[in-house]
Amino acid sequence: MEDIGAGDRERVRIVVPRLASLEAVVARIVPGAAELALLAAPPLPLRFVHKRRATILPIAGDDRIDGTLLAVPGPTGAVRDDVLHFLRTVMPFAAARRPQRREDVRIDLVRPAAMVPDRLQRGWLNGFTRNVSAGGILVAGAEALGAGDRLRLRFELESEDDLFDVVARVVRVDDAWGLRGLRLEQIDPRERERLVRYVFTAQRLALQRLRHGAA
Repeated sequence: MEDIGAGDRERVRIVVPRLASLEAVVARIVPGAAELALLAAPPLPLRFVHKRRATILPIAGDDRIDGTLLAVPGPTGAVRDDVLHFLRTVMPFAAARRPQRREDVRIDLVRPAAMVPDRLQRGWLNGFTRNVSAGGILVAGAEALGAGDRLRLRFELESEDDLFDVVARVVRVDDAWGLRGLRLEQIDPRERERLVRYVFTAQRLALQRLRHGAA
């Protein structure tokens, strides 16, 4: 199941600390999120686990995944008692001296980006973001940059009035595809939280689109 488990129909246990333990199967997945179908009637109304922290434990294996549960409304608006949504915890930005965490949830985000390397005397590089996570950004159009190069990166999240402007460093080079993996540095805490919220919201919307498309 991509970064949450092994695959569709995998059987898992949902543990809500001090509240409940539920068994379910993975019904649908999107990057960083999943829809879980319960295998038995829950011991309590699922509205009580809405927005609760929980841990997913595969029945076969030792992995564990932390995240947040979301109750799912039915056609009449009442909370369904047979299914839950699970959003994997969005990891915080990696510290400057810590390697980028490859398990960070990534979402596709293609936006025009302006990049100004520290060593560039004038002008800038025009490129595109390819995907983002709370730990870094993948960009195209920065072939002139090498591993360790530091730059300023600016792109839009939602609109031209919603700019994300940060300092980053190249930590991965893919010349075959002209891509550069960036680790974000010198992040204002408010900007960090803004990107975390953006990724979290994108996960939830992707699950909603998947569920409605399959209905």
